[in-house]
Amino acid sequence: MIDAPTTNAQWLTAAKDLSDNNTWEQLSTTYRAPILNHCAKSGLTPQEADEITQETFCQLTLQIEKTGGHWEPKTLRAWLTDIVNRHIIHYFKNTPYQRLSPKDLILVQQWMDPVNSGGVSTEEHIEAEFHLLALSLNRARSQVSPRHWQIFDAYVMRGLSSQEVARHFNTSHFNVRLIAHRIKKVARQSYNQLLSEELITPKP
Repeated sequence: MIDAPTTNAQWLTAAKDLSDNNTWEQLSTTYRAPILNHCAKSGLTPQEADEITQETFCQLTLQIEKTGGHWEPKTLRAWLTDIVNRHIIHYFKNTPYQRLSPKDLILVQQWMDPVNSGGVSTEEHIEAEFHLLALSLNRARSQVSPRHWQIFDAYVMRGLSSQEVARHFNTSHFNVRLIAHRIKKVARQSYNQLLSEELITPKP
């Protein structure tokens, strides 16, 4: 869920008047920074995050017109989170240079411990899961230092021994394993957070 305060219900009623600049400015002030931060945690650049934020507000405008502003405040944050996550996943899905290789995705899947789909391994489910895994890894990367990510990449993703990585980065092999453990933990937390957000559009 994006980290933002609960919406003032009166704003949503007033926002159906698209010419009400004060109300739309309040909505922008309340939600723009949290959406940008949510995008940044997923590994997007400021420009990419800004594009998604603009698109999210455009969809918000259409949704308020559709519902006439009759939204419960607790529903708006869930709706915004869903829309933003959909845009983020769409971005990674359609940006080849950002995508992990099939080999790397399988490796990540082994230690991420994704949820069991009840034995159903449809192509659509597999693709969706791989995008969530890649997004979780990008979120983890955005939350650690470049040096720690390089150590993690060399040790976990490239398969070098902890001793080799330790020599290259002038650290102990114990520290290499510790950094890897911590980053795996961050990635799993990101994955579980995405699952908890359930990519389903909440009903207003």
